This record gives sequence, structure tokens and C-alpha cells, in this order.
Amino acid sequence: MKIKGAVSVCELAVRVFTGLLIVAQACLLDYFMVTAQGLPALGWIVADLQVLVVFVCCNYMAIRYFFRMHHQKKTVSPAPEMGLLPYAFIIWISYSIVLMAKVAYMFKTFARSLPAEYTAMEGYFGTNMMKIAIGLSAGIFALLIAGHHRSRASQRHRFCLKWMQSHVVFELLDTVEFLSILFINEDQLLVPFAVENAIITYSCLNLILPFVGLYQLSSVNFARTKPNENFTIYQTLLATVMVNIPYLVIRLYLWHTLNFTTALFIMKNFIAIVGSFWELRMFIPYCARAEEEEGRDPEGKETTELKSLRKEEETETDPSLRLQIPASDSFDKISA
Repeated sequence: MKIKGAVSVCELAVRVFTGLLIVAQACLLDYFMVTAQGLPALGWIVADLQVLVVFVCCNYMAIRYFFRMHHQKKTVSPAPEMGLLPYAFIIWISYSIVLMAKVAYMFKTFARSLPAEYTAMEGYFGTNMMKIAIGLSAGIFALLIAGHHRSRASQRHRFCLKWMQSHVVFELLDTVEFLSILFINEDQLLVPFAVENAIITYSCLNLILPFVGLYQLSSVNFARTKPNENFTIYQTLLATVMVNIPYLVIRLYLWHTLNFTTALFIMKNFIAIVGSFWELRMFIPYCARAEEEEGRDPEGKETTELKSLRKEEETETDPSLRLQIPASDSFDKISA
């Protein structure tokens, strides 16, 4: 069932649930900050309301765009394509900036000393609830992609969406585990000040990195019928340089100096680095071939195949050459 033929009820329900998840995460994190820092921390609600307004406005504009494209008459010149995920990158950039600021603020003030176990005074709001609250960002990202219009998605579009979901969600969950190193009451670990700042910095960067892929799949893709494969290269490079390599180096450093290790995630970072370089080895030639198939090489010049096709079209539309075709056919019949 579709609303006015543009957006299905299921997609609309996913969008509503995404908004509720954003509100739930904001309430959890605000509760942590108000409990620890007092009433002045209520000022974060203003930022949360701004994120919610951006979310509602962008979804409204996306639905209106799909409705206009669906009911557009064929005689009217088509509106410019806004890409596979219109306005999704605006939602994520506004959401991730606020989340990044909250994470940095909490871990530089009170989050490191949160209780690791349930206590009668603190209740369930300890380190585990903090992990769940931050980890909701992975679910929000997955639902943000799932809730967008995909009725016209080709196989290449679906591949891009599946790649984004599996890649980004796993990296966001890795960030939650990476931040848990700073919880003193869990592992009784006191990391150096420089390492603490590095963990917070790279974790916050990873929260905002999905913006790159969404930007490539969103309104920058005007008038493209196929998704740009280059976004996988950018996302893979950034995830490798800004996430997996720093995470692996810091985890190896803590293992060597403080005898603290999370072996599972060390293997994850190592496998991700090797896999990323292998993907780049395959994707770069593939993207070059895809650009040639679209009629232009990476430098923007016409390929020889396109030139030959254009010459054939000119030959077919030339009246003088069209008159010669029957004569040549009759001559072949006489000679036979």
C-alpha cells in the first residue's frame, strides 16, 4: 500500500520509528548528563530539538519530492534527480554533530567513572546503558537507509545500500566497544591522557564519517541513473585511515604497555584493513571501466566507441545516404 502512489506505508512507518529512536537516544544521554552535571545540562535539549526539526523537515521534503516525481506528466521536462537517498546526508550531519559533541563532553567529564554494575542508588544507568545509548546510532543509521524510497532501485542501487548498511553499522558498533576502554570501573584501566584524547577523537570522527557515503548517494547525484561507485572508494579509504588503522594501533599499544587487549576487535581491525586494500585494488579499475561505459573516460573526453555510435546515428539521419540504401540492395539482388 502506498500513500498517494509515492511512499509506501511500511517506509513511512520506518521513518517514524527512526524518529522515535533518535528521541529515545537523546533522552537517555540527556538523563546521564542531567544526573551527573545538574540542571545546566538541560541546555542540550535545544540541540536535540534542532535535530528533530531537521529530521522532520528533510523527511517531508523527500516525500514531497517522490510524490512530485511520481505524478509528473511525461510531457513536462523531468525534474532533476536528487539521488537515491534525498536529504539523508543533511539528517545524518545534524544528528552526528550533536551526538559527537555529547560523547566528547560526557567522556571528558563523568562517563569514565560510571558504575559497571547495577546498584540501588544508580539503578540501571551504568556503563552498559551508556553503551546501549551510544550504540543506538548504528540502528538509527540502518533505519535511515531502510526508510527511504527504493521502489525504483536497480541492482546496483541495492548493492550500494547493502554495502553501506553492513559497513557503517559494524564500524559504529566497533566505536562503542572502543569507547568502553575508558570505563575505569569495568577493567580497572587507567589509560594515559594522550591515549584518552586519541580514543575520544577517533571515536567522534567515526560517528560523522557515514556522512560521506550518504552525501554521494544523495543530492550530489543529480541526473544520474546509476550510483557513483567512487563513493565506496572514499568511504573505504576514510574508514581505513581514520578508523581501523588508529583503532588497531591504539589497541596494540594498550596490549603492549598495559597488558589490556580485546583480541576479537584487534582481529576485526586487521581483517578490515586487509579487506579494504583488497577492495580498493578491485574497485579502482572497475570505476574506471564504469566511467568509460557511460561514454566518458576519467578525463571527461568522449570514448572512441561513443564517437563511432554518433557517426552511425548521423549516417542514418543523412537524407543523401538514406537514398543510396535501396540502390545498393537492388544491385546485390541483380548480381545474385
